[in-house]
Amino acid sequence: MTYIRGDVAEIDAWEALGNNGWNWKTLYPYYKQVELWNPPTAAQLAAGATYDPEFHGDSGDLKVSFLPELSNTSFHQIARDTWDVLGYPKIQDVNGGRTRGFDVWPMTVDRDVDVREDAGRAYYWPVADRPNLKLIQGTAIRLLWQNGTALSCNSSNARASGVEYLDPSGAVLVLDAMKEVILSAGSLRTPPILERSGIGNPR
Repeated sequence: MTYIRGDVAEIDAWEALGNNGWNWKTLYPYYKQVELWNPPTAAQLAAGATYDPEFHGDSGDLKVSFLPELSNTSFHQIARDTWDVLGYPKIQDVNGGRTRGFDVWPMTVDRDVDVREDAGRAYYWPVADRPNLKLIQGTAIRLLWQNGTALSCNSSNARASGVEYLDPSGAVLVLDAMKEVILSAGSLRTPPILERSGIGNPR
């Protein structure tokens, strides 16, 4: 549930590795666009929560706030004192792109009802009844390419044509794309899917 965007240097490294346009400056507006920020209460501020409103969005779908329990613990002051002794600065808001130091960070949580916020709650359930939306259960195996071979992604003009996936019964099925394929499987699952699709380390 921790909501930390990362450091400017980390994000800029994506572009340095060859991904043109993937840098902090170009992505920062989108980070704010998805966020529905709920500022800390007076009790949370007294317990150590700090923030800068400039670094947060107020019109997105993903609810972000501090945990309601923040005001019920003495850990913050103990941890802050420890970091002070070690010579590390206190950060006003970790989501401004400077993450070195100590901060009490917000989380993806709906503070008013004390419920974890996730992709389903933010993006799926509000539109689940749309007639043009269909949820297919399964596990993505690899992307398929227009010419039918996974290795075609080595071409500069390669285009995904669909997805091969494993359904709940264990059958391997294919979904053909009519327009586009978006792979969004998180930091742990995206790389294996890409590698099985011919992108990255062939071994």
